[in-house]
Amino acid sequence: MTITSDPTPRPLAPTPQVDRYRAPRPLLARDADSMYWMARYVERAEHIARLLLVHSNLLIDVGDLAPLFPNRQWQSVLRIMHLPHLPESDSPAAPLSTRIAQHMTLDEANPNSIISCLTRARENARSVREIISNEMWESLNTLYWSVRADDAPTRFDESPDDFYRSIMNGSMLFQGLTDQTLAHDQRWLFTQLAKHFERIDVTCRILETKFGLLRSAENILETALRNIHWMAVLRACCSIEAYRRNHLADIDPIRIASFIILERNFPRSIRYGVRMAHNAALEIRASITPHTPSPAERVLGRLDANLEYAETAEIVSQGLAPYLQQIQATIAEAAFALQKSYFLH
Repeated sequence: MTITSDPTPRPLAPTPQVDRYRAPRPLLARDADSMYWMARYVERAEHIARLLLVHSNLLIDVGDLAPLFPNRQWQSVLRIMHLPHLPESDSPAAPLSTRIAQHMTLDEANPNSIISCLTRARENARSVREIISNEMWESLNTLYWSVRADDAPTRFDESPDDFYRSIMNGSMLFQGLTDQTLAHDQRWLFTQLAKHFERIDVTCRILETKFGLLRSAENILETALRNIHWMAVLRACCSIEAYRRNHLADIDPIRIASFIILERNFPRSIRYGVRMAHNAALEIRASITPHTPSPAERVLGRLDANLEYAETAEIVSQGLAPYLQQIQATIAEAAFALQKSYFLH
């Protein structure tokens, strides 16, 4: 029997391939929770530092022109950060500004002090150390130890302004490293949601508190002094230069509020933050359950649409305080829906 070879080559068995387009697995609930709160606490520490820096400089700017008003300004810092009162101090004779600054900076008993926020941010970062970049960890760790160091109280007493600026710069460095060294996947999206939720919430509280305070003091503040206080509001919202480019020297309270709330392309405006938060919620949901909008996405989508078509006249007719309170309530609802959907498992 003659054996002949088959001249037709047989096709090779197909090589198994990984589906590159398969939806990614949901981030572990504990990891998502830690990424979220890490970013939120860093953003909060930055806001506290900026508030204290602005109020410290404002005290220098106004001098003795309004001797009773500065104390009300410093008390507003506590209201903005939802602190009911200033606790008993070891130095009751110290100026109110000094006691509030110390309470909001290095008081570990205060959950909203800078040192408490950075401590919690670092604890959350340490729990997800293996899924964040080395640059992020080093940046946050350095910032943490700068306020934990033995000489931190001395540095703060010698130059509070430099101390606050180091916190603000450290926060912005951490956020920049997060954007540049972390893949823009679910981990990054949770940090964006946290950053914008915190920014929107604090900005609303600054506007609401300061607007009420300054409107109540219009009879005792001269025009020049009133303008200094409103410029301080813009600085507290990191908006002074952007506002001036749009409105030059027109320091009008309603126009300032409208700019901070409704400016479309300014990254510190409420409208911009809501849009970015909505986009992040949408992308998280789309990567896990593409056909089912999440509750947080629905809440943010409605708020985004409302702000997209809002006008200054609408804010005035409703009243600035109720308008801002409604935004805060909506953001709180979205944050709870986010946690319920992704963290509480």
